[in-house]
Amino acid sequence: MKKTLLMLCALFCASQTISALTIENGQYYTIANRNDVNLYVKDTGVDVIQMGSLDDACYWQFIATANEGCYYVRNKRTGRYAQQCSTSTEVNVLMGDTPVEYRVKECTVEGTDMFGLASTNLSNTEFTSGCIGWNWKNDNTVQTFAAAAGTNHRSFWKLTLVTPPMTISTDKVYIMSNRNDNNVYIKDNGGEELAMGGLDNASLWQFEDAGSGQFYVKNVKTGRYAQACAASAEVPVTMGNAPVAYVIVNCSDQEGKDCFGLTSADMSNTAFTDGCIGWNWRNDNVVQTFAAKAGTNHRSFWKFTELEPQNISAAGYATYCATEDVLVLGAQAYKGIVGSTYVSLEEVSDVPAGSAVVLKGNLYATVAKTASSDMTGNALEPSTGITSDGTQYILAEKEGQVGFYKAAVGTTIPAGKAYFTSVSGIKAFYFEGDDATGINEELRIKNEESSIYNIAGQRLQKMQKGINIVGGKKVLY
Repeated sequence: MKKTLLMLCALFCASQTISALTIENGQYYTIANRNDVNLYVKDTGVDVIQMGSLDDACYWQFIATANEGCYYVRNKRTGRYAQQCSTSTEVNVLMGDTPVEYRVKECTVEGTDMFGLASTNLSNTEFTSGCIGWNWKNDNTVQTFAAAAGTNHRSFWKLTLVTPPMTISTDKVYIMSNRNDNNVYIKDNGGEELAMGGLDNASLWQFEDAGSGQFYVKNVKTGRYAQACAASAEVPVTMGNAPVAYVIVNCSDQEGKDCFGLTSADMSNTAFTDGCIGWNWRNDNVVQTFAAKAGTNHRSFWKFTELEPQNISAAGYATYCATEDVLVLGAQAYKGIVGSTYVSLEEVSDVPAGSAVVLKGNLYATVAKTASSDMTGNALEPSTGITSDGTQYILAEKEGQVGFYKAAVGTTIPAGKAYFTSVSGIKAFYFEGDDATGINEELRIKNEESSIYNIAGQRLQKMQKGINIVGGKKVLY
């Protein structure tokens, strides 16, 4: 019996063993002090590395270098890096834009998931015999100090792998659905009031930097901005051409993952913990002002979904090939229909897998969605990186005019782009734009000089909207 109990005890003790933390390249961590795990290292934007309570300035990446156990220490919010440690003690550690290599070494004698940090410019980074490393200074900043594992406990740090809460980025694009119904999205339909409804290409938003941690809220499709909130409740939020600064606060702790409150920066109260006037879902699918306190008034909070933007060049046109069923947001998608002497574009609401379309807009993003568009008659073909044999028409610019032109033999049509194959009687098909397209490759296009006439037989100096006669052939412009 005694032997059995000993075996059970051994098994129990083994089951309680906690595996050591392995630093994963590029993942996010919090760094708390060994002597107070509620005191976190953070980059508040000043030169000296700060310490304090947990917020969005407390998330750090360890980006692996070529040397084992060495990393660049990068802050998520600011994108800045921890700079070199001084070779002297009691000197503050700074933040900067230049990556600096650090040795980040686990020191189990200090406890579970405890590490020492020292920049590799120092001659000793072992932490066993003592070296100069990070230390908690009394004014809640990080300084250099003696760091030998088992002593100087304030010179060691608890690392915790985390998934940081979403922060607003000016490099991303977003869709915003209501906290109470994730299928009702904020959108700009072109009217005066900020609308709500089903997900479509009017539902894509970007946030431009307004300074002081504030943002301009811009619709990708229309290019218009959300205007200021009224100081009273139940007043519709409007759209306009002038940028207006907004305060956007992550309220995930009270409202759920990636849920935010929004109010214009001119309001006297922008604290969603105390309650303020912010955006709210009105019953007729309009965004209005209403009381917004995190944990209550749930219809006044919004779930953000972050997407990667894809740029369309200044011309405003590009081709796109779908590898899965998708909904294109922010730009309009069209299929290309070939007639006897013309090519026309027909709008589609979504893009089935394997289909090629023309996109019109400035930028776009895609989300997976079961596509229902009828692509019958679509003459656009997806490229796999083919070389033209002279029978393909590709999106390009010729003499300041955007359109589909015949590609010279030997031209590479990049994978993911689209083209038409040769159509009898069609010289070219022109769009409304007059700038370059989204194809990032120099294209060799045969220059075809032809006289231009309207359908009444009058000679024109340049193409006009409608049907033009070019080289004896009808061309739609």
